Amino acid sequence: MQLLMSKLTEHNYIEWYQSDADTDNVKDLFWAHPFAIDLLRAFPHVLIMDCTYKTNMYAFPLLELVGVTSTEMTFSVCFAYIEREREDNYSWALDKLKGFMDNNMLPSVIVTDREVALMNAIQNIFPTATHLLCRWHISKNILANCKKLFETNEVWESFITSWNILVLSATKDHYMQHLRLLESEFVRYQETIDYVKNTWLDKYKEKFVAAWTDSIMHLGNTTSNRVETSHSALKRQLQSSRGTFETLWTKIHALVELQHTEIKASLERSSTTVQHDFKPSVFKELRGFVSRNALNMIFCESKQADYIGLDPLAYGCVVRRTHGIPYAHEIARYKREGRPIPLSFIHLHWKKLNLLPTTKAETTDLSCSTEMEMILKRFNNNDYTGKLQILKKLKELANPASTYLIEPEAKARTRGRPSSKADNSTRRDPSKFEHVLSALNSHSPHLSSSKIFVQSKLRQRKKVHQSQLPKHSSFIDSFPQGLRPYIHHVKDVAADGNCGFRVVADLIGLGEDNWIQVRRDLIDELKSHFDDYTQIFKYAGRSDEILQSLSYFENNPSNDYWMTFPEAGYLIASKYNVVLVFLSQLQCLTFLPLRSTPLPRPSQKIIAIGFIHNCHFIQVVMNPDSPMPPIASRATDELSQALQRKDQDIVNAMNLVRLCKLQLQTMRQSGWNSLIDEVTFFCVKHDIDVPNMDDMFVDKGRSQHKAQEITYLHRYHVELYYAVLDMQLQELNSRFNETNTELLLCLACLSPNDLFSAFNKQKLLRLAQLYPNEFSTIDIMALGT
Repeated sequence: MQLLMSKLTEHNYIEWYQSDADTDNVKDLFWAHPFAIDLLRAFPHVLIMDCTYKTNMYAFPLLELVGVTSTEMTFSVCFAYIEREREDNYSWALDKLKGFMDNNMLPSVIVTDREVALMNAIQNIFPTATHLLCRWHISKNILANCKKLFETNEVWESFITSWNILVLSATKDHYMQHLRLLESEFVRYQETIDYVKNTWLDKYKEKFVAAWTDSIMHLGNTTSNRVETSHSALKRQLQSSRGTFETLWTKIHALVELQHTEIKASLERSSTTVQHDFKPSVFKELRGFVSRNALNMIFCESKQADYIGLDPLAYGCVVRRTHGIPYAHEIARYKREGRPIPLSFIHLHWKKLNLLPTTKAETTDLSCSTEMEMILKRFNNNDYTGKLQILKKLKELANPASTYLIEPEAKARTRGRPSSKADNSTRRDPSKFEHVLSALNSHSPHLSSSKIFVQSKLRQRKKVHQSQLPKHSSFIDSFPQGLRPYIHHVKDVAADGNCGFRVVADLIGLGEDNWIQVRRDLIDELKSHFDDYTQIFKYAGRSDEILQSLSYFENNPSNDYWMTFPEAGYLIASKYNVVLVFLSQLQCLTFLPLRSTPLPRPSQKIIAIGFIHNCHFIQVVMNPDSPMPPIASRATDELSQALQRKDQDIVNAMNLVRLCKLQLQTMRQSGWNSLIDEVTFFCVKHDIDVPNMDDMFVDKGRSQHKAQEITYLHRYHVELYYAVLDMQLQELNSRFNETNTELLLCLACLSPNDLFSAFNKQKLLRLAQLYPNEFSTIDIMALGT
């Protein structure tokens, strides 16, 4: 404990603790990073909190509180290890949190699951905050307690569908109608009706039913997914459930520091980078003053405005109440009147692009003279034993490393036969609904027969022995079938998030452990020819984003700092004067140096890099006679023949392509939480299990020997969700890049429709400039006369 207290003081953490008066054993321990306090004062509107378990050798639950920035990034506010999940423990932790918050900066919305002790503590410490309950946890609770009461899966699915409709009721009148319908349709299942009414609706409907929550400024946070995701990241960092407070703090500190770096970068991007879509005059007062995430939401609303016009009933105004941004028919009015959207119409949360407090606190000169006089008076009035106790506390206050605190005793299992292998896993135990599903799926012939991931924990598995396929064989299968015969072999590298840079380092002769040098080389290449790459990359600001992603030199970076193609291909080929072949299932390209004179093929140094499973780079060695993929260029693709036959609609088509790209990018940046909510409701409706995102993912189709350990969150969020969206974005960007789009718009001016009504001389000249080998300067001058 002495070392921990010393480190907390060294890094200016705010820390509090409670200890046993007789033994000095720690009972509760609270700490908060100083930068997290600045974030909380800047973004105090929403707090999400939950406990996680199996993180320490003392078996203390860990209460984590997270907030949300204007760029929709989650930040850890504080951590509290509590001895028991009782109201007084929760109240103590929340009171310490409130202690460094000004009265005019208290949270407006708090989201939790139904932990009654925590709910009571919130009511006592933050009585003015609106408390919401996580809908996902409620659905799972109903499944655990009510599914067994239904004879068939069809009836259960019908019930859960009606329940979801009830929860999403838009108004209170709709809520009453849906409730009466639920009661009439399932009158035979009175026990279930009584349970959902007595347990949830009568007591808590205002905390999770849309008719009430849609009138609350929750900024899109109606579940505890953010804190669950934070738990998952934390457990990946901890790796063991047997750590001490000091070792836990070391890993948490590193995680929080990285989190803060990413948040600063996101705020800076919103302040300095203006995307092309936000240049219309309707965004004039918002550019540079509102986060890009909010601007994306407003942009999507503005597109809706083009279709619904000025009728507020056509689209509703929920987003104004829940997110604090103008809704579609308001934007339609501004567009019609030719006025920009007023900055005052945007909620203060989205306008915070710095870490200054939301409201300026009153500052007064602080002095401890009165308190010191009180301590001195108490010291003089005490007996010898009392004076020793006061001196002990003063010494600890002046020098935290001298603390007399003692760590709690490590808790061990005392029942049953001792295990020969210590349980160091941070994976949580199955929840009640998982036990229920497992039992029903195992024994009921009427209900769903789908298998769920917890069955491996609840029932003993048979061991299956199989020979592991050579790793390179499965990797080669990840590439297009036509190229596989030309691949001699592949070589894997460490899968630590720097794999792309490791591959390049090894291919150019540095050795994969010198991946940091590759990052530095690519940064130097990009900075030295920044203007050139700005023209090559797909949109304004992309060069800055690539520079940010390259500027990370630690192990296990987040996916924001991974190598990305095609941008990295141009940088690598030009920096090292090589021909780079990029292979993936989605796209294969050849990158040539941008500045050097091409060498004859026998003299060229050709290297190949493969991208597999949408998350990992490997080395690829091609046969000497292998064909070369298409050369990467901004003008390599043409529009499909069907679109060519409709040249009169090219302008509209290009606008739709841009809108589609934006919507996909918005989904990638901020659509995960809403999607997981929708998927959860669907899964509950159809009796499909939703795994806990903290648990480790098990690929049942592959041998688990030496399998990479990833969580369900990483599997679904990164390998599937990001991969699918990136695939679509990459395809759109590949087929409709800036040059192709300009080329098509120029071609449209040659359409003979309506007696060449679309003819435009400037576009014709620009079209000629796009073909310098066909049109000389003199030819272009002649066209202009």
